[in-house]
Amino acid sequence: MPANVGEMFYYGDVPWHGEGHELSNPANIQEAIKAGGLEWEVGMVPLKTAEDPPSMVDSRVAIVRKDKSKGDPGRVIGVTHKGFKPLQNREGLRIFDAIFGKGKKVYHTGGYLGKGEVIWLLAGLPGNIVVGKKDTVKPYALFTNSHNGSIAIDVRLTTVRVVCQNTLSLALMDKDKKTFFKHAHQGDYQHLQAELETFFCDTLKAVDNVHVQFKEMMERKFDDDLTKEYIEKLFPVPIEPASSGTNKRVRNQYLTRVKKVRTAREKIAQLRLYGKGTDLPGVKESLWGTFNAVLEYVDHYERDEGAGISWSLFGSGAVLKRKAYGLAVGFLQHENLD
Repeated sequence: MPANVGEMFYYGDVPWHGEGHELSNPANIQEAIKAGGLEWEVGMVPLKTAEDPPSMVDSRVAIVRKDKSKGDPGRVIGVTHKGFKPLQNREGLRIFDAIFGKGKKVYHTGGYLGKGEVIWLLAGLPGNIVVGKKDTVKPYALFTNSHNGSIAIDVRLTTVRVVCQNTLSLALMDKDKKTFFKHAHQGDYQHLQAELETFFCDTLKAVDNVHVQFKEMMERKFDDDLTKEYIEKLFPVPIEPASSGTNKRVRNQYLTRVKKVRTAREKIAQLRLYGKGTDLPGVKESLWGTFNAVLEYVDHYERDEGAGISWSLFGSGAVLKRKAYGLAVGFLQHENLD
């Protein structure tokens, strides 16, 4: 599959990449595991060099899919340190479901990337966030785990704007509203469920907090000058390297980065006026509209070559969207100070 998707399912609108197995209803945990192709387990195999005679690689092990036979090109899905303790798909998702699903049909999408390096599952949370007339945002909990050490065991609050399917995975925390949870692959998983129970309570509090901020963004008038300031802060022009004048390669790399920044600025300014959802009352003139122009740009236009969903949900695209959110909240706080 393109978009770096190995297998996945979805309920609702077809994903932007057009891949995945469509379900007519949300799935329960067993249905999600099957539909997402997540029924396999992983094992750890010692490494040695491909020479005669071979030498053992003492500090690393290969992570392999047990459902793939030896020699299968899809068998090895990662190489990591010997202290790595994998969390099997069924066990991790069982714990997640015990807190966020409770056996109900709440799963809207899930699957794995590549050969199985990263797995994910998206569970619908109770209630909706109503930002404006016909403008609803649905809250979800996103479970992510990697079998190659690239991502910790991760659960976080994620929102999806219905009118345009813009996604935002949050990574904010204060003393009583935590929106993300991480756990290292150290094999100490006996307390994981209890820790997630606490996080679930924090998440429900955080939904209320995010609801307030989204509403404030909608009510915050944002003219052309403020939009320009916001976009330029989000996409600053990079400083030209000192060696750019004498090194042609460095100069070309710098000009490429500058071009990318300018292209992003222009596209977001366009989406703010003509993007999805801008026809809803009050959106085009608000901070909410500008913020969602950034999300739409990341989700539907700017993706690393071949990265796709990993770029948007887990990678640097997700980081960019969280930066945009923090910047929008900063504008709200600045207004309150005024």
